[in-house]
Amino acid sequence: MAQAKRTVVEYRIYELPLELPIVCLTGDAWRISDVPAERLHFHNCMEIGFCHSEDGYLDFETERTPFEAGDVFIIPRHVPHTTCSREGCKSRWSYLFVDLDALTSALLPSDEAYRLRQRTRISKPMKITRESDERLHFLCRCMLEEASREDEDARGMLQIYALAAASELQRRSTDASRHSAKNSKAFPLKPALEYIHDHYMEPCDASTLASLCHLSQTHFRRLFLSCMGSTPLQFVISTRIYQACVMLLNSDEPVLTIAQAVGMPSVSSFNRNFQQVMGMSPRQYRTSTARPSPMKGSILPYRGWTLPEG
Repeated sequence: MAQAKRTVVEYRIYELPLELPIVCLTGDAWRISDVPAERLHFHNCMEIGFCHSEDGYLDFETERTPFEAGDVFIIPRHVPHTTCSREGCKSRWSYLFVDLDALTSALLPSDEAYRLRQRTRISKPMKITRESDERLHFLCRCMLEEASREDEDARGMLQIYALAAASELQRRSTDASRHSAKNSKAFPLKPALEYIHDHYMEPCDASTLASLCHLSQTHFRRLFLSCMGSTPLQFVISTRIYQACVMLLNSDEPVLTIAQAVGMPSVSSFNRNFQQVMGMSPRQYRTSTARPSPMKGSILPYRGWTLPEG
């Protein structure tokens, strides 16, 4: 069922821990309203959603997909969507926000990890039921069960189930890519956002990004500012600073090394941009006990929910 297209304005960021890049949101409080959202939103990482009760629908840009208890949805990063329960009820959900590549790469040689990463890129959301895909449905449920546990043993099992799920996605990626290629109404900025996600450490000029989206530079800049609330260059810088924050907190690498790793070889330029975004120097950020979130001062106005909406 085609829906009237809504303006995409919410880019919801999840800060995934470097040592185990997954965030699990679960519990009885996670219930979805029956009031339709005015906006779609999208994420910086893959979302795996589990419907535990009731029914309703997920709205994407140009289509509506019904859900019921037991369904699992895999939604790639940068795919706008929203969820609404059937009138008069509130469906209960659990969510995994995950970097599947990083979660499984430690289990594979680097060349094998790269090949798996290249082949498991799905660009279209997937609805999975026990009947439609029993194996992948089972693996996703196992991932949720392990991610919900708080003991140390769960980490290894979570990685194993994630690797198996990634392998299953690899089998389905050809058909998914063929299907998505037929959809000419996909979110037009997705190719640019994907490129920035994968190549933020390299030069990212507006001309290249616009050509990836098959848009003129003028139209691309206008659309990017409207959807993302920043210019393309500001977004690239914000992405680099975010990645630098992760490295500062999870490694002992010198500031110069981190600056170069995120694509800013001039340490003076890195320090200046870091100060503008974070309100403190990289060294202060690393040693401070009251450091702000990497999203503090960011050009991205929204963060992912870590508590249910009131």
